[in-house]
Amino acid sequence: MKKIAIYGISGLYNFGCEAILRGTVSFVRRLFGDKCIIVYYSRNYHDDIKIADDLGIFIKNIDNRTNFATKCISKAVDILQIQKVLFFRTEFKQIIKESDIMILVGGDLYTLPAYLRRRKRYRYVNYLVEFGNKAIKRGKSIIIYGASIGPFGEYNKALFYYVEHLKKVNTIICREHVSVDYLKSLSITNNVVMLPDPAFLVPDPEKNIQTEKKFIGINLSEFSLRELFGTVDEEQISKLATLLTTLYLKTNKPYMFIPHVINSMEKSDDDILFLSRVFEKLPKQVKQNSVFVKPKSFLDAKGYLKQCIIAVCARMHCAVNAITVNTPALFLVYSNKALGMAELVYGNRKWCVSLCNAEEELVKKVLEMLENLDILKAQISNCQQIAFEKYEEYIRRCKEEK
Repeated sequence: MKKIAIYGISGLYNFGCEAILRGTVSFVRRLFGDKCIIVYYSRNYHDDIKIADDLGIFIKNIDNRTNFATKCISKAVDILQIQKVLFFRTEFKQIIKESDIMILVGGDLYTLPAYLRRRKRYRYVNYLVEFGNKAIKRGKSIIIYGASIGPFGEYNKALFYYVEHLKKVNTIICREHVSVDYLKSLSITNNVVMLPDPAFLVPDPEKNIQTEKKFIGINLSEFSLRELFGTVDEEQISKLATLLTTLYLKTNKPYMFIPHVINSMEKSDDDILFLSRVFEKLPKQVKQNSVFVKPKSFLDAKGYLKQCIIAVCARMHCAVNAITVNTPALFLVYSNKALGMAELVYGNRKWCVSLCNAEEELVKKVLEMLENLDILKAQISNCQQIAFEKYEEYIRRCKEEK
């Protein structure tokens, strides 16, 4: 009986991570059978076990909260660009010992932020790469799943570090073609396949309940801005509020502000806090015609996204969540994963807006989406069908090869 480890997710407070976990469990059972033993190794155990209780899997606690001393050491390692991964040895040993196959998941875990890649030298080490190398040395199988891969920048040491690891991984399952093409440019092809994001495998529990669509959904995150610029200030927040005000006056549509990561442990990764800061800068008229919701989970967020005509999303999984309930999504781009996902969903990058150019493009794109709703709904419906068919084909092929 196969023992399958799911490892890499920080916690299900990020609804995208919840989607990845739910989709991965579905995928694993279809690939290896219902009798396989699935263990999710959780860094946020006490909350995650409540959210994932319905999945029928084992959840093990690897929550090793950092104290002041370890935070200082980690900060120094970052500043000094020391190419070492600290504080992970115990969990590496535990997971490798307890598992036959390790599925490494988490959308941003094999990418480097844009603000780092602009430098000539930068810290590039990755705990999943270190873990994967140790597992491979011990003869264990490694699958990277639901991932966007790269880019890693132009720093030769960083490129070599990732390329050498990725060539040794048993299977890399990318969720969009941008990553597949990037890996091809690095001469990594033999172990690479493309399957849509695990979120496409998560059904709407209230699929048959019809909801009136009347809002424009708004999902913004501080994390996305930090990935691009390294920092966030009040001027950036004011610009977003001004942009939303302009959009409201053009459309006369009420907003629904929808967080997709609710992280009390890290303020810079908490959508509620960031959306609140933007919301407070809006004029009274816009506030009065908007609602601010607080979903409890990825599944709960579907119910809110169903009430939206379209959704404007910085979090990529918020966009996918909207699409799976037939709400067209505009991708606010801070990394290649949004470009690749937009291509998968719409067949092109038309419905993407770079966060660097949002002031110039956002209003125009939203107005254009509102004028083309029927076409967009047909495209996202077709995308969901294609996603289902790709999984069916891959699983059939794997079973035939066995």
